[in-house]
Amino acid sequence: MVHYTRCTRELLHGYSNIMSDPMSSFMVKQIVPINVCGVDISITNSSFFMLITVGIIVLLLWIGTGNRGIIPTKMQILTEKLFFFANDIIETNIGEQCTKVFPYIASLFLFIMVGNVVGMFPFAFSFTSQLVVTIGLATGVFISSIVLGLYNNGIAYFRHFCPHGIPGYLVPFFIVIELMSFVFRPLSLGIRLFANMVAGHIMIKVIAGFAVSIAGVAFVSYLALIPVAINVLLNIFKLVVCVLQAYVFAVLSCMYISESLRPQT
Repeated sequence: MVHYTRCTRELLHGYSNIMSDPMSSFMVKQIVPINVCGVDISITNSSFFMLITVGIIVLLLWIGTGNRGIIPTKMQILTEKLFFFANDIIETNIGEQCTKVFPYIASLFLFIMVGNVVGMFPFAFSFTSQLVVTIGLATGVFISSIVLGLYNNGIAYFRHFCPHGIPGYLVPFFIVIELMSFVFRPLSLGIRLFANMVAGHIMIKVIAGFAVSIAGVAFVSYLALIPVAINVLLNIFKLVVCVLQAYVFAVLSCMYISESLRPQT
């Protein structure tokens, strides 16, 4: 009984920081300090898990495409399913010109999805819960849509800020509204992913802390199974959310880029 009480107290103390400050697990920490000409390019826990995510994706594709036999392996089937799933997303939202942006959108989708899933593991860091990362990814889509729009339509690309047939006295209002909507696209795209990841992680950590707190009281220790069961269900739900958020990010990216590929008349 004494040993049990000591162990539960230690666990309770370890989880007290999570319950008092759930955001502490989202802090970016320096792992390998690197300074080049006064520029800090140190490897942090965020960049380290980005590298791990890229490594997992490369390894998955390498194993999945390495089979030269007639009978496909399970990894090859999984890789093909991911390939066709990404292709369906892009083809549905962009159409015939989907091949132009397939490598970019597919890579973005896999990077976000695998990064979300990796961040669920114990002691892993969820870099998609960092606003600078999600806004950075969204800004990349934003800049790509502008570059593609100018490349395909030239100056005529900016005609979508003022739809054809609008009365002259309403033109300034439409231009302002469309411009604001256009500028806020990367913010809404990045904040949506960031908010969902942070909210999910905080909820799971807090409920895990409740389970340990309940287990710390001997006569109600069996009641700890209730928050543990809830936590398991939340983790399953969070796994679905991880895939869903990558899907939503890819779909919205396709919608924004499709406007750039569409001829402006």
